[in-house]
Amino acid sequence: MPIVVGIPTYRRPELLRGLLLEVTKQAEGHPVSVVVADNDCDPAVERVAEEVGCGRTVPITVRPVRERGISQARNALVTTAYEVDPEWEYLVMYDDDGLPEPGALMALVDCARRYDADCASGPVDMGITKTYPTLVRSYLLATSAPRREGLVSSLDGGQNLLLSRRLVDRMPRPWFAPHRGLSGGEDFAFFLRARSLGARFAWSPAAVVHEPLPPHRLSNRGALLRAFEENAANADTEVEFFGYGHTLAALGRSLVWPFVNVAGAVHHRDPERLAGVAVSLCGVAGRAAGLAGHRPRPYL
Repeated sequence: MPIVVGIPTYRRPELLRGLLLEVTKQAEGHPVSVVVADNDCDPAVERVAEEVGCGRTVPITVRPVRERGISQARNALVTTAYEVDPEWEYLVMYDDDGLPEPGALMALVDCARRYDADCASGPVDMGITKTYPTLVRSYLLATSAPRREGLVSSLDGGQNLLLSRRLVDRMPRPWFAPHRGLSGGEDFAFFLRARSLGARFAWSPAAVVHEPLPPHRLSNRGALLRAFEENAANADTEVEFFGYGHTLAALGRSLVWPFVNVAGAVHHRDPERLAGVAVSLCGVAGRAAGLAGHRPRPYL
Protein backbone atom coordinates (compact mmCIF):
# COMPACT_ATOMS: atom_id res chain seq x y z
CA MET A 1 0.00 0.00 0.00
CA PRO A 2 2.52 2.68 -1.07
CA ILE A 3 1.50 6.23 -0.07
CA VAL A 4 2.77 9.56 -1.34
CA VAL A 5 2.25 12.70 0.75
CA GLY A 6 2.16 15.78 -1.47
CA ILE A 7 2.67 19.30 -0.14
CA PRO A 8 2.20 22.42 -2.30
CA THR A 9 4.17 25.31 -0.81
CA TYR A 10 4.69 29.01 -1.49
CA ARG A 11 6.93 31.25 0.60
CA ARG A 12 6.34 29.48 3.94
CA PRO A 13 9.58 27.58 4.63
CA GLU A 14 9.20 27.54 8.42
CA LEU A 15 5.59 26.37 8.32
CA LEU A 16 6.72 23.74 5.81
CA ARG A 17 9.42 22.62 8.25
CA GLY A 18 6.88 21.96 10.99
CA LEU A 19 4.62 20.07 8.59
CA LEU A 20 7.48 17.93 7.26
CA LEU A 21 8.62 17.07 10.77
CA GLU A 22 5.13 15.88 11.71
CA VAL A 23 4.43 14.03 8.47
CA THR A 24 7.75 12.17 8.46
CA LYS A 25 7.20 11.25 12.11
CA GLN A 26 3.78 9.77 11.32
CA ALA A 27 5.14 8.06 8.21
CA GLU A 28 7.89 6.11 10.00
CA GLY A 29 7.34 2.38 9.59
CA HIS A 30 4.94 2.85 6.66
CA PRO A 31 5.64 2.80 2.89
CA VAL A 32 5.43 6.58 2.54
CA SER A 33 7.28 9.04 0.31
CA VAL A 34 6.96 12.82 0.56
CA VAL A 35 6.88 15.25 -2.37
CA VAL A 36 7.03 19.04 -2.01
CA ALA A 37 5.91 21.20 -4.94
CA ASP A 38 7.69 24.52 -4.46
CA ASN A 39 5.78 27.24 -6.31
CA ASP A 40 8.41 29.88 -5.51
CA CYS A 41 11.50 27.86 -6.53
CA ASP A 42 13.19 28.99 -3.31
CA PRO A 43 16.51 27.33 -2.33
CA ALA A 44 15.34 27.58 1.30
CA VAL A 45 12.78 24.85 0.59
CA GLU A 46 15.52 22.45 -0.51
CA ARG A 47 17.47 23.24 2.66
CA VAL A 48 14.43 22.62 4.86
CA ALA A 49 13.78 19.28 3.14
CA GLU A 50 17.41 18.22 3.57
CA GLU A 51 17.50 19.21 7.23
CA VAL A 52 14.24 17.42 8.05
CA GLY A 53 15.17 14.36 6.03
CA CYS A 54 18.57 13.97 7.67
CA GLY A 55 18.51 10.80 9.76
CA ARG A 56 14.98 9.82 8.74
CA THR A 57 13.95 6.89 6.58
CA VAL A 58 11.12 8.71 4.78
CA PRO A 59 12.38 10.12 1.44
CA ILE A 60 11.55 13.77 0.65
CA THR A 61 11.59 15.02 -2.94
CA VAL A 62 11.36 18.73 -3.81
CA ARG A 63 9.94 19.62 -7.21
CA PRO A 64 10.26 23.30 -8.28
CA VAL A 65 7.13 24.55 -10.08
CA ARG A 66 7.88 27.73 -12.00
CA GLU A 67 4.39 28.50 -13.31
CA ARG A 68 2.48 30.24 -10.53
CA GLY A 69 -0.78 28.69 -9.31
CA ILE A 70 -2.17 26.14 -6.88
CA SER A 71 -3.45 23.98 -9.76
CA GLN A 72 0.03 23.91 -11.24
CA ALA A 73 1.50 22.86 -7.89
CA ARG A 74 -1.11 20.14 -7.35
CA ASN A 75 -0.62 18.77 -10.87
CA ALA A 76 3.14 18.66 -10.25
CA LEU A 77 2.50 16.64 -7.08
CA VAL A 78 0.49 14.05 -9.00
CA THR A 79 3.07 13.82 -11.79
CA THR A 80 5.92 13.45 -9.30
CA ALA A 81 4.04 10.79 -7.33
CA TYR A 82 4.33 8.51 -10.39
CA GLU A 83 8.06 9.22 -10.54
CA VAL A 84 8.99 8.70 -6.89
CA ASP A 85 6.86 5.56 -6.48
CA PRO A 86 5.39 4.04 -9.67
CA GLU A 87 3.34 1.68 -7.50
CA TRP A 88 1.71 4.37 -5.33
CA GLU A 89 -1.87 3.68 -4.24
CA TYR A 90 -2.82 6.86 -2.39
CA LEU A 91 -1.75 10.50 -2.65
CA VAL A 92 -2.45 12.58 0.47
CA MET A 93 -2.26 16.35 0.06
CA TYR A 94 -1.53 18.75 2.93
CA ASP A 95 -1.24 22.50 2.39
CA ASP A 96 1.89 24.02 3.89
CA ASP A 97 -0.01 26.00 6.57
CA GLY A 98 -1.60 22.90 8.07
CA LEU A 99 -0.45 20.46 10.74
CA PRO A 100 -2.03 17.00 11.01
CA GLU A 101 -2.77 15.64 14.47
CA PRO A 102 -0.74 12.57 15.49
CA GLY A 103 -2.19 9.56 13.69
CA ALA A 104 -4.16 11.66 11.19
CA LEU A 105 -2.26 10.46 8.12
CA MET A 106 -2.97 6.78 8.60
CA ALA A 107 -6.50 7.50 9.87
CA LEU A 108 -7.26 9.07 6.49
CA VAL A 109 -5.71 6.18 4.57
CA ASP A 110 -7.51 3.59 6.71
CA CYS A 111 -10.82 5.39 6.11
CA ALA A 112 -10.29 5.35 2.34
CA ARG A 113 -9.57 1.63 2.42
CA ARG A 114 -12.49 0.87 4.74
CA TYR A 115 -15.02 2.54 2.44
CA ASP A 116 -13.27 1.79 -0.87
CA ALA A 117 -13.13 5.54 -1.48
CA ASP A 118 -11.54 7.39 -4.39
CA CYS A 119 -11.30 10.64 -2.41
CA ALA A 120 -11.24 11.08 1.34
CA SER A 121 -10.87 14.02 3.67
CA GLY A 122 -11.17 15.05 7.30
CA PRO A 123 -11.72 18.13 9.46
CA VAL A 124 -9.58 21.23 9.04
CA ASP A 125 -9.59 22.90 12.44
CA MET A 126 -9.04 26.66 12.15
CA GLY A 127 -9.09 27.21 15.89
CA ILE A 128 -12.47 28.94 16.09
CA THR A 129 -12.77 30.82 19.39
CA LYS A 130 -14.99 33.50 20.90
CA THR A 131 -12.20 35.99 20.23
CA TYR A 132 -12.77 35.70 16.47
CA PRO A 133 -14.97 38.44 14.98
CA THR A 134 -18.61 37.37 14.63
CA LEU A 135 -18.67 37.14 10.85
CA VAL A 136 -15.39 35.21 10.79
CA ARG A 137 -16.86 32.64 13.20
CA SER A 138 -20.02 32.37 11.10
CA TYR A 139 -18.06 31.88 7.89
CA LEU A 140 -15.85 29.19 9.43
CA LEU A 141 -18.73 27.37 11.11
CA ALA A 142 -20.65 27.33 7.82
CA THR A 143 -17.73 25.64 6.08
CA SER A 144 -16.73 23.20 8.86
CA ALA A 145 -19.91 21.50 10.05
CA PRO A 146 -19.12 18.16 11.79
CA ARG A 147 -19.83 14.91 9.94
CA ARG A 148 -19.91 11.26 10.83
CA GLU A 149 -17.41 8.81 9.39
CA GLY A 150 -18.46 7.21 6.16
CA LEU A 151 -19.36 7.85 2.56
CA VAL A 152 -20.45 11.41 1.73
CA SER A 153 -21.82 13.13 -1.36
CA SER A 154 -19.05 15.72 -1.62
CA LEU A 155 -15.88 17.10 -0.05
CA ASP A 156 -14.80 20.67 0.70
CA GLY A 157 -11.26 21.45 -0.39
CA GLY A 158 -7.73 20.45 -1.26
CA GLN A 159 -6.36 20.70 2.28
CA ASN A 160 -6.23 17.28 3.99
CA LEU A 161 -7.27 15.43 0.85
CA LEU A 162 -6.58 11.84 -0.22
CA LEU A 163 -6.76 10.75 -3.85
CA SER A 164 -6.70 7.14 -4.98
CA ARG A 165 -4.48 5.95 -7.82
CA ARG A 166 -7.57 4.25 -9.25
CA LEU A 167 -9.29 7.62 -9.73
CA VAL A 168 -6.26 9.57 -10.94
CA ASP A 169 -5.48 6.96 -13.59
CA ARG A 170 -8.98 7.41 -15.03
CA MET A 171 -8.86 11.20 -15.22
CA PRO A 172 -7.37 12.96 -18.25
CA ARG A 173 -4.51 15.38 -17.60
CA PRO A 174 -4.28 17.99 -16.26
CA TRP A 175 -6.06 16.79 -13.14
CA PHE A 176 -6.52 20.26 -11.62
CA ALA A 177 -7.72 23.02 -13.96
CA PRO A 178 -4.75 25.31 -14.77
CA HIS A 179 -7.03 28.28 -15.49
CA ARG A 180 -8.17 28.15 -11.85
CA GLY A 181 -4.64 28.16 -10.48
CA LEU A 182 -4.65 31.78 -9.33
CA SER A 183 -8.33 32.27 -8.55
CA GLY A 184 -8.96 29.14 -6.48
CA GLY A 185 -11.83 26.74 -7.03
CA GLU A 186 -9.56 24.11 -8.57
CA ASP A 187 -10.58 21.66 -5.86
CA PHE A 188 -14.34 22.18 -6.49
CA ALA A 189 -13.79 21.63 -10.21
CA PHE A 190 -11.78 18.48 -9.47
CA PHE A 191 -14.58 17.05 -7.30
CA LEU A 192 -17.15 17.70 -10.04
CA ARG A 193 -14.97 15.86 -12.53
CA ALA A 194 -14.45 13.01 -10.07
CA ARG A 195 -18.17 12.73 -9.38
CA SER A 196 -18.88 12.54 -13.12
CA LEU A 197 -16.63 9.46 -13.19
CA GLY A 198 -18.56 7.82 -10.35
CA ALA A 199 -15.95 8.49 -7.66
CA ARG A 200 -16.71 7.53 -4.06
CA PHE A 201 -16.08 10.19 -1.38
CA ALA A 202 -15.41 9.37 2.28
CA TRP A 203 -15.06 11.42 5.47
CA SER A 204 -12.81 10.62 8.45
CA PRO A 205 -13.47 12.66 11.62
CA ALA A 206 -10.25 11.23 13.09
CA ALA A 207 -8.04 12.69 10.35
CA VAL A 208 -7.79 16.20 11.80
CA VAL A 209 -5.53 18.91 10.42
CA HIS A 210 -4.98 22.15 12.33
CA GLU A 211 -4.72 25.30 10.22
CA PRO A 212 -4.71 28.48 12.37
CA LEU A 213 -5.85 31.57 10.52
CA PRO A 214 -3.24 34.26 9.88
CA PRO A 215 -4.04 37.71 11.32
CA HIS A 216 -4.89 39.26 7.94
CA ARG A 217 -7.83 36.84 7.60
CA LEU A 218 -9.28 37.61 11.02
CA SER A 219 -11.57 40.44 9.91
CA ASN A 220 -15.29 40.62 9.22
CA ARG A 221 -14.64 42.27 5.87
CA GLY A 222 -12.22 39.49 4.92
CA ALA A 223 -14.77 36.79 5.80
CA LEU A 224 -17.47 38.40 3.66
CA LEU A 225 -15.07 38.93 0.77
CA ARG A 226 -13.93 35.31 0.94
CA ALA A 227 -17.54 34.07 0.92
CA PHE A 228 -18.22 36.28 -2.11
CA GLU A 229 -15.14 35.28 -4.10
CA GLU A 230 -15.40 31.55 -3.36
CA ASN A 231 -19.03 31.45 -4.51
CA ALA A 232 -18.21 33.48 -7.62
CA ALA A 233 -15.54 30.93 -8.53
CA ASN A 234 -17.89 28.01 -7.83
CA ALA A 235 -20.67 29.53 -9.95
CA ASP A 236 -18.25 29.96 -12.83
CA THR A 237 -17.23 26.31 -12.43
CA GLU A 238 -20.86 25.13 -12.36
CA VAL A 239 -21.60 27.03 -15.57
CA GLU A 240 -18.63 25.29 -17.16
CA PHE A 241 -19.87 21.85 -16.07
CA PHE A 242 -23.69 22.15 -16.08
CA GLY A 243 -24.54 25.17 -18.19
CA TYR A 244 -25.93 28.61 -17.46
CA GLY A 245 -29.58 27.58 -17.04
CA HIS A 246 -28.86 24.90 -14.45
CA THR A 247 -26.65 27.23 -12.43
CA LEU A 248 -29.18 30.08 -12.58
CA ALA A 249 -31.94 27.76 -11.34
CA ALA A 250 -29.73 26.63 -8.44
CA LEU A 251 -29.12 30.28 -7.55
CA GLY A 252 -32.85 30.94 -7.51
CA ARG A 253 -33.44 28.06 -5.11
CA SER A 254 -30.69 29.30 -2.80
CA LEU A 255 -32.34 32.73 -2.42
CA VAL A 256 -35.09 31.43 -0.15
CA TRP A 257 -33.22 30.37 2.98
CA PRO A 258 -31.27 33.55 3.80
CA PHE A 259 -34.50 35.53 3.99
CA VAL A 260 -36.19 32.83 6.07
CA ASN A 261 -33.23 32.92 8.44
CA VAL A 262 -33.34 36.73 8.64
CA ALA A 263 -36.89 36.53 9.93
CA GLY A 264 -35.92 33.87 12.46
CA ALA A 265 -32.83 35.78 13.63
CA VAL A 266 -34.78 39.02 14.12
CA HIS A 267 -37.61 37.22 15.90
CA HIS A 268 -35.26 35.45 18.31
CA ARG A 269 -32.85 38.40 18.55
CA ASP A 270 -30.00 36.06 17.66
CA PRO A 271 -26.91 37.99 16.48
CA GLU A 272 -24.97 34.82 15.66
CA ARG A 273 -27.72 33.63 13.35
CA LEU A 274 -27.95 37.08 11.79
CA ALA A 275 -24.20 36.97 11.12
CA GLY A 276 -24.69 33.63 9.40
CA VAL A 277 -27.32 35.22 7.18
CA ALA A 278 -24.89 37.99 6.23
CA VAL A 279 -22.30 35.41 5.18
CA SER A 280 -24.95 33.48 3.21
CA LEU A 281 -26.10 36.62 1.42
CA CYS A 282 -22.53 37.44 0.45
CA GLY A 283 -22.25 33.93 -0.93
CA VAL A 284 -25.45 34.37 -2.94
CA ALA A 285 -24.17 37.72 -4.24
CA GLY A 286 -20.93 36.03 -5.25
CA ARG A 287 -22.79 33.32 -7.17
CA ALA A 288 -24.83 35.99 -8.97
CA ALA A 289 -21.64 37.88 -9.79
CA GLY A 290 -20.04 34.71 -11.10
CA LEU A 291 -23.02 34.14 -13.37
CA ALA A 292 -22.71 37.74 -14.58
CA GLY A 293 -19.10 37.18 -15.59
CA HIS A 294 -17.16 38.28 -12.48
CA ARG A 295 -13.85 36.48 -12.14
CA PRO A 296 -12.38 36.07 -8.64
CA ARG A 297 -9.35 38.17 -7.83
CA PRO A 298 -6.06 36.25 -8.23
CA TYR A 299 -4.25 35.10 -5.11
CA LEU A 300 -1.15 37.18 -4.43
